[in-house]
Amino acid sequence: MKILLVDDDQTVLDMMSKLLAHRGHEVHACATPFGVSAQIVRDTPDVVLLDVMMPGLGGSALASLIAKLELERPPLVILWSAMDDVALAEAAAEAGGLPWISKGRRASEIAAEIERIVGAAPLQ
Repeated sequence: MKILLVDDDQTVLDMMSKLLAHRGHEVHACATPFGVSAQIVRDTPDVVLLDVMMPGLGGSALASLIAKLELERPPLVILWSAMDDVALAEAAAEAGGLPWISKGRRASEIAAEIERIVGAAPLQ
């Protein structure tokens, strides 16, 4: 599975990229929300994991922009954040009912949750 990670924390990007690649996924990472649309068009990921709280353009707003892209096969967008679960669930609901994952877990649990969500969600 191709996964695009978008997070302004380079340490998080490095850790999750290595873990997901080790689990057999093709991983691309972006440390800024700017240019993500072009990267999606170029790399055609199956999944985009978006940090909610990024400077300049948060994950919820970026998810709206991604939804407007005219793609043959749009990626599944998953929001993730260190904010508490209630606030994250509310942000995901406001973004159109997107799936979400809390960063407050071990990296291996986050990777397994991504795989579980993708297995449960139809990739278009």
